[in-house]
Amino acid sequence: EKKVEEKDKTPSADVAEAKDDTSVPLAAGSLLMPKRMKVLQLVNCLRRDDGVFLPGYAIVSIKSKFFTGSLPNNSSGSVECKLPYEQLLASFGDDLSSPPMELDEIAQTKLTVGKRIEAEGLILSVPNGVDALPIVSLRPSLIDTIKKKAPSSSSSSEDFSIICPSPKSNLFTGEYVRGYVARIDKRFGAFVRFLDGLTGLIPKLKKGLDEKLYDTILCRVTALDITSSTPKILLKKVSESEIAKKKKKKEGKSKGSHGGQGQIQVGTVVGDVKVVDINFARAKVYLVDNYDADSSKIRARIHVTMAGAVAKTKLSKKEKQSKEEHKIGKSHPFYSWKVGDIIPGVRCVAVDNRDGVAYVELANLTEPLPCVVSDPKHLPPGSVLSAIVTSVSSIPSHHGLWVQVCPGISGFVPALEVSTDPDVLNDLPSNYKVGTRISCCVMEKMNSNKKEPSLHRHHQKLQTDDDHDDTTKDHQALELSVLLVPGDDASDNKKQRPVFKPTKPQRGASVIGRIHTKSRTMGPPSLTLNLRGNFVGRCCITELADVDVWENMPLGKAVPAAAAKSKAENAKDQQRVVSDSDADHSKNDDDDASDDGNEANSGDVQTDFPDGKYVKCRVLGNARSKAAVELSMRDSRLEESNLEDDPVPSPNEMIHAYVVSTTKMGCFVRLSRSVEGRVILKELSDEFIPNPSTMFPPGRLVVGKVKSVKESNHNGKKGNQSVAAMVNIDMRESVLLASGDRLTIDDIKEQSKYTGVISRVESYGVFVRIDNSDVSGLAHVSECSDAYIKDIHALYNPGDLVKVIVISMDKDDKDRKRLGFSLKASNFVDDKDSDDESTSSSDSESMDKDGDDEEDSIDSDDEDFASKLAKKMEGGEGMDVDEESSDNDSSDGSNSDSESESSDSEDDESMEEGLQNHEQEQSLQAMETDVGFDWGGASKPTKTSKLAESSDDESSSSSDSSEDESDDADSGFKSSHKARKKAATKRREEEETSRREAALADGTADETPETTADFERLVASSPNSSEVWIKFMAFHLSLADIDSARIVANRAFERIEFRQEGEKLNVWTALLTLELKYGTGKSLNETVDRACQQNNPKQVYLRVCELLDKEVDAAASASGSSDLNTATTRADEMFTKMCKKFKSKKSVWIAHFQYLLKGSRHEEAHALLKRSLQSLPSYKHVEVMSKFAQMEFELGSPERGRTIFNALLEKHPKRMDLLFVNIDKEVKSGDIAKARALFDSVVNPVSHDRKFKFSDKQMKSLFKKWYRMEEDHGDEESQERVKEEARAFVAKTNP
Repeated sequence: EKKVEEKDKTPSADVAEAKDDTSVPLAAGSLLMPKRMKVLQLVNCLRRDDGVFLPGYAIVSIKSKFFTGSLPNNSSGSVECKLPYEQLLASFGDDLSSPPMELDEIAQTKLTVGKRIEAEGLILSVPNGVDALPIVSLRPSLIDTIKKKAPSSSSSSEDFSIICPSPKSNLFTGEYVRGYVARIDKRFGAFVRFLDGLTGLIPKLKKGLDEKLYDTILCRVTALDITSSTPKILLKKVSESEIAKKKKKKEGKSKGSHGGQGQIQVGTVVGDVKVVDINFARAKVYLVDNYDADSSKIRARIHVTMAGAVAKTKLSKKEKQSKEEHKIGKSHPFYSWKVGDIIPGVRCVAVDNRDGVAYVELANLTEPLPCVVSDPKHLPPGSVLSAIVTSVSSIPSHHGLWVQVCPGISGFVPALEVSTDPDVLNDLPSNYKVGTRISCCVMEKMNSNKKEPSLHRHHQKLQTDDDHDDTTKDHQALELSVLLVPGDDASDNKKQRPVFKPTKPQRGASVIGRIHTKSRTMGPPSLTLNLRGNFVGRCCITELADVDVWENMPLGKAVPAAAAKSKAENAKDQQRVVSDSDADHSKNDDDDASDDGNEANSGDVQTDFPDGKYVKCRVLGNARSKAAVELSMRDSRLEESNLEDDPVPSPNEMIHAYVVSTTKMGCFVRLSRSVEGRVILKELSDEFIPNPSTMFPPGRLVVGKVKSVKESNHNGKKGNQSVAAMVNIDMRESVLLASGDRLTIDDIKEQSKYTGVISRVESYGVFVRIDNSDVSGLAHVSECSDAYIKDIHALYNPGDLVKVIVISMDKDDKDRKRLGFSLKASNFVDDKDSDDESTSSSDSESMDKDGDDEEDSIDSDDEDFASKLAKKMEGGEGMDVDEESSDNDSSDGSNSDSESESSDSEDDESMEEGLQNHEQEQSLQAMETDVGFDWGGASKPTKTSKLAESSDDESSSSSDSSEDESDDADSGFKSSHKARKKAATKRREEEETSRREAALADGTADETPETTADFERLVASSPNSSEVWIKFMAFHLSLADIDSARIVANRAFERIEFRQEGEKLNVWTALLTLELKYGTGKSLNETVDRACQQNNPKQVYLRVCELLDKEVDAAASASGSSDLNTATTRADEMFTKMCKKFKSKKSVWIAHFQYLLKGSRHEEAHALLKRSLQSLPSYKHVEVMSKFAQMEFELGSPERGRTIFNALLEKHPKRMDLLFVNIDKEVKSGDIAKARALFDSVVNPVSHDRKFKFSDKQMKSLFKKWYRMEEDHGDEESQERVKEEARAFVAKTNP
């Protein structure tokens, strides 16, 4: 009989015996561990032409090492199996149609080719055919049925166990079986399939047609025919509740046989218990009251989740050390418990009888009532629980609180479900200590692709010293929330069904997000944030801050990993924060910038948006992806709930934007989340950029001017992200700084002459860009000079100012007109502004009258050009020196300075206006060049020195003329007066040339520039030096040429590189000073607006207000009432405008305070102080009030300053810095007695109302400062008193 039983043993029983092993036999009923099956192929469902429906399936692979016994011959390292789509779920409900083509969609969501299946599996059948594949199933109910079937149990009619039978199983009538509905036939009923193809029938008379296809079903065998090879089984559907009722009825009949036990039952108050041992999770206790049961068979414990606070007793040092070893902190319920304590009023909450030992769970917690369950499934969503924090998880994917709900049941509270305060979430360990009791709510299961957190490692920390483990490995963590705990008013709204999971945030809602920089960004550059409920948010880079406070590269810079790896060793000690200067690098610094960008990627770079930081956001609407929402972190949206998109800019408007990407198609930028733009490559800069993608990386902040706007026709729904407009932008500095109309290609005429700048030099010619235009053309090498040019690079450099004449224009190509230029000097001989006047013999009389003016207007650039060319010819370049010099003389006109010409013409216009306005003429003649800066090095020779030089020249000329006359008399030739004048002028020119050449040779010409040419040479050699440009402006102002000074400033803005923001700001300050002294109110405001567009607006306004403050002081010292009123009014308006524009910046308010107090306007200053405190954040109030009190000591009333300091010190008694500032101001004002009183109030606080709270180290600093004050302003007696006070303090603190 034993042999027969072993032979008839079902495969499921064999599997049950080996289900704990790693490998299983390849037989029906074998269980497969998770991640054993890998998806190889997905085959969709098919409906044939004859109407037959073939369900889809997946081909999965299982490694051979996971099986025991014999395997198919064709299995080489792995076994392929078939996973039908109907085996993916336990039931499909009403989601399937007829035929069920929806199975394909379900399979697409559950399975992914190439990935392993996370769930456990079950082998349903193993066909005998060679090519047939084993069939596997993922139905959880079938897997649970196989697990629960004990291997040694014998089935009987009185047994209520459930099995999943196979053809070899010993079935009997009345046995409970579980299978799935494989087919429904209207003629017969529902066919139920089990292991290895075993099939039963639920007749249609037993409501078989009411069953749903592919649903898992529980049945009872009603009839059985085992005469055939395949048993014929009739079934009837039953429910689990019916089986439970029968089982309970059976147990009630045999209840009497188990009497005499259960003295301790759930709910019984056991009285007092004595603490025997304490660890983190449990406290072992001893029952003080006697029970009839054997006490050795009772193990009573109190779990940490069921422990309430007891009367606090003082712990010894040893007890504190023991609690630290068990990680029991002050927030832990067991912190006040000690071994030997008697805990009163304890009651039983659970009893577990195993192996003759009763494990009794006790509780002394009365409110909230403890929760005791054996399975998390018994806690439905919405259950409010009391839990103990066991640890704070810092894992990025699961950041939050691990909690213990009851013995064996743990939970996890995501950080986003803990609090709505980002400061709390950013420092969870400090705000939620281990052992803290919190109230939380069970959430509904949320649809998420993330793996659920494993509790195995967490449970190891909570195991007790008992033999009984506190954990249940089969249970998953509860998903809990603190924010979903209903409030006191929850009972008033019982009719509405509560929602126990976070819902998708709606437009306008304020949410907390966690920055996730390591995920793939949506619509970069942007930030990805994780929200409550596994929702994802996207914050565009334009929504990180308000437009006025945009910063360059706010998200750092990403570079290829190879670039950083090449310099990894050097970069270890040079990690730095990506700033504006780091992002705005030249092409020579590309390698270093790449290293910095790689550090930003790796997380080493410190930014305002690090990974894992929690921030407050405002929901703007849905993103392009339905699963994500658009967020904003702008202060204006958070404070004022402004959800409207930024307006679309208009043409010619200056805008700020962030670079999205740079490709061959251009640089694509983003002005706002709904407005994007493009800049073509040639309009990125006035100069050639070899690598635009490196110069303009994603996230860089740029400035440009709108050329055109194209509105979008599909704006989408309100609140959804969409591009409302596309704009074309020009970012060239010449365009940004240009004023007035610019020349176009249509304005260029043949044979017309223009001034321009050389943009590029090639071997075949030079490219010239015409001033105030975007028009460029080529001057062929044959048109660059009248003489032969051997090396064009030696004559011309990019940036040289030249004069050109248009000699050709390709009119056939309308889309691309090509211009041909000529630089030959012969084309400009007849020009009125040519420099050949110095060599023309026909104008000798005019030279005689204006010789000094011509001497000053000599162009040293031409002379320097000629000298360099002569040296090159002398070096053996094969060209005659005389010919070269003659050619050079004839080409002087081609190298004339266009800026000097424009300055001369504008000077003439200003002088003509001066003749019409007598007052303006007088101001120009006696113009003051001190405009608030040390112009330096731009002073002209004094009138006395000029007269001396003139007299020397005249004496030399007269002596020369006398010599000439004597020579002529000897030779018999009489020279005319005109010839003598010409010769004298020529000699003076030669002497001046020699002097200039000597100055150029020894370098003194650069130290003391005297002419326009000198300054042009300086700015050409140092184009980024603001000092040189400001001196150039001062030079023009000394000549009463305001317009030329403005032109120089505008040239400086074009020439200074955009990286040199400080240098540009200095030139802007000089221009603002010029407009303030010599311009109008309109020109000043326009200059301020232009400066704000290209610089930090706050710094610009601070400098303007500083200049206006100086103007008020100057007007007050001049004692002119009208000028003082005008200056005061203008300054008041500018200060008010600045404070209104930058109301959250303390520096602007402090500047306004100083201005008012300097003018003795104390009441207005105090009113302004109140306004500032209303506008500024609270953490800036102390510093602002301290600065105001200091100004009161210096500019106002010291008594008012003392009052403010007294209020600050009373509110902040630990701020020693405030006390020291107050003492310094008292000493500086000369009131030593007040300073001593302050020191005495700290040392002897008994007789004073205020009591400071300083540490011993701070008191040491205070005594040192007091003693130094007495050394400077006291005597020996006062110094001795300080020593006595210090000794007394030490004696008092260290008795």
